Amino acid sequence: MILERVDIVGFRGINRLSLMLEQNNVLIGENAWGKSSLLDALTLLLSPETDLYHFVRDDFWFPPGDVQGREHHLHIILTFRESAPGRYRVRRYRPLADCWVASNDGYRRLFYRHEGELSEDGSVMTLRGFLDAEGQLIPLPDIDESARHLVRLSPVLRLRDARFMRRIRNGSMPDRPEMETTARQLDFLSRELISRPQNLTDGQIRHGLSAMVQLLEHYFAEQGSGPSRQRLMRRRSHDEQRSWRYLDIINRMIDKPGGRMYRVILLGFFSTLLQAKGTVHLDRDARPLLLVEDPETRLHPIMLSVAWQLLNLLPLQQITTTNSGELLSMTPVEQVCRLVRESARVAAWRLGPGGLSTEDARRISFHIRVNRPSSLFARCWLLVEGETENWVINELARQCGHHFDAEGVKVIEFAQSGLKPLIKFARRMGIEWHVLVDGDEAGRKYSATVRGLLDNDRDHVREHLTELPSLDMEHFMYREGFADVYHRVAQLPEKVPMNMRRVITKAIHRSSKPDLAIEVAMEAGRRGVDAVPPLFRKMFSRVLWLARGRAD
Repeated sequence: MILERVDIVGFRGINRLSLMLEQNNVLIGENAWGKSSLLDALTLLLSPETDLYHFVRDDFWFPPGDVQGREHHLHIILTFRESAPGRYRVRRYRPLADCWVASNDGYRRLFYRHEGELSEDGSVMTLRGFLDAEGQLIPLPDIDESARHLVRLSPVLRLRDARFMRRIRNGSMPDRPEMETTARQLDFLSRELISRPQNLTDGQIRHGLSAMVQLLEHYFAEQGSGPSRQRLMRRRSHDEQRSWRYLDIINRMIDKPGGRMYRVILLGFFSTLLQAKGTVHLDRDARPLLLVEDPETRLHPIMLSVAWQLLNLLPLQQITTTNSGELLSMTPVEQVCRLVRESARVAAWRLGPGGLSTEDARRISFHIRVNRPSSLFARCWLLVEGETENWVINELARQCGHHFDAEGVKVIEFAQSGLKPLIKFARRMGIEWHVLVDGDEAGRKYSATVRGLLDNDRDHVREHLTELPSLDMEHFMYREGFADVYHRVAQLPEKVPMNMRRVITKAIHRSSKPDLAIEVAMEAGRRGVDAVPPLFRKMFSRVLWLARGRAD
């Protein structure tokens, strides 16, 4: 069973959100754009540590800066889907037999709703139930018992920085005294790992890792005091057996000669995972949902890579939040989801499986995910043809007092990847965009591409396209008052009459297009804002308007 969709209205920092989920999900978004509120909602409703949650006054959304405008109603709907058609019939789901709803795609789904009503006197009423295909409550003999069983099957484990985790307490495993002893030993190792990792010997680390694997098998491989592991493995499907091979991979990593740093990070990760589980005994049929908050915290990029690979070995549904471009560079773009706060909702943007053609996906993966992962955090892309435009545009923007990084604007060259895949990707991910093209034949083709994607809508074209009235950036800047730079680089006196194209060609020959662009940019920096061509000032205003529209 997988958590397929989350719908939230009026909960904490989210006025409205509808989010589709896959097996692996990496959420990005600016501060106060809803990431923490989403994880809080899942934690409170599906936490295995407490009884069914009852909303409180602070759970109700209010407009920023207007606490008196607090909403009086909220609801959260969690949609679960069986992992394969017909799976809802298996033993573990029998207590929920009356809750499953048939769908046109052949899958059965559960619609679990939590509602809150805030009265004028400050009291809060919480209602819960399961919905049918029309959104009506399904009459059940004991709604709370059905809800408890759902939480037992799909509990949330929330992984945070180990410094903020609870320590493993005595008595957490009364059914397995030897496990309790192991847990106490690991409690000591975890505290030492946080405070004095250099004091741990290689033997202690190796022993701790072996103990962690043992505990992971106990909690997550459904090992109890009854049937043996071999008989359990024989009863599992082929896919389930294959999914737990990560334990063998971990054992090989432990036994690998050297690599103390790798063992330290493995131990830290296991410790955090176990402490997220806390003292609650997970049901033998549980398939936990992992919520991983900012795994890049306190990790060197190399160690982040190790931890991320390990995390992806876990055969559990995961929702990860991050602010790390390094981590995004290791994540398929299909798994990335951008949360963007708009005026009436928090919008969720993602490609999902099959979102791009194979060729477009390859180009985006190389050009964006691998080489420019931080651009996924941008509010607006300014797409330019090549390196020359990148140097000139960034410097001219600075001269106008515009700080693109602070405004969420990223200048990206599109010549190598193609323009259309970048625009398609930006639109699917909720990233605003604007294109600057040359006036030559290639530029006219790019312009036609933009106009076609915008259905030749004149207003939209004005917002998203700027065309140079010259062959290229060199000819444009030459005519806009920078002729002396090109003559100087070409080592030609300005008073010597010569065709503009020949001067530019000689300047490029004596230098290079990027170096020439740097010379023009540096000269623009010396001259100040008055040297910035009006065409670019206008373009900057449009780009910033697009970016700020997404920020408000």
